[in-house]
Amino acid sequence: MVRKKTILTVLKYIFIYMIALLIILPILYMFLSSFKNPGEVNKMVSLPSGFYLENYKAVFQNDTAVRSFANSGIISIFTIAIDILLCALASYAMARRKEKYFSFLYLLFLSAMMIPVVANLPSIYSIILKFGLKDTKTALVLIYAATQIPMGILLFTGFIKGIPRELDEAAIIDGCGYLQRFFKVLFPLMKPVMVTYALTTLVYVWNDFLMPLMVISSEKKKPITLAVYSFVNEHQTNFGAIYAMLVVAVVPPILLFILLQKQFYQGGAAGAVKG
Repeated sequence: MVRKKTILTVLKYIFIYMIALLIILPILYMFLSSFKNPGEVNKMVSLPSGFYLENYKAVFQNDTAVRSFANSGIISIFTIAIDILLCALASYAMARRKEKYFSFLYLLFLSAMMIPVVANLPSIYSIILKFGLKDTKTALVLIYAATQIPMGILLFTGFIKGIPRELDEAAIIDGCGYLQRFFKVLFPLMKPVMVTYALTTLVYVWNDFLMPLMVISSEKKKPITLAVYSFVNEHQTNFGAIYAMLVVAVVPPILLFILLQKQFYQGGAAGAVKG
């Protein structure tokens, strides 16, 4: 019995390490390739002969590439801010109110998670055209905010259910109204789930290619995923610069996750268990 458990444990760790290796290898390859010179970059299995920094220089001298980092940052920040406020308020009602239609609304939001975004593309595009939002960052913010709300409802509702109702009752005794209870008592306690939602949404928005391709056409408004193509033209593709840009692009999400991983796991665990 003990031997069987030992074998299962070893197999489990082998599986985990294999998954980790599959995730790390592409990132490592991208990082090493960003230092290769034009003669080396097309060689798949090779190490760079030195630190060829011209690739990074090309990124920071490319106006479209530099602006794209700011564009992606602005879109991400506004999407996260809007959704945190909306999801937190809606989830507070769904978690605390006892009327049956709140439970129905909760299930309705969750059911939206089962509909692939691609299925809604024709409708989304027609709405964008109707309201004159084509080629605007506002359109991307609204699309991302709308598509990420179901996940936010799931996380925030689950987290709020784990907060004792006695806090609400104490606030009522102190004379707090509905919104006062929310903003003064519960909202400050939601930091872990806010971090979880913010990081998850950041990764989604930061990496998305389909929506910007559909909405954005101006060079000045392109996010990172579209700006990569500024190093591609009819005659050649600067793969070294592309790798360098991708390395720079993955730094902000990774740093934020490292700094906020404790709150990320706390918020995710609480939201998943109680939801």
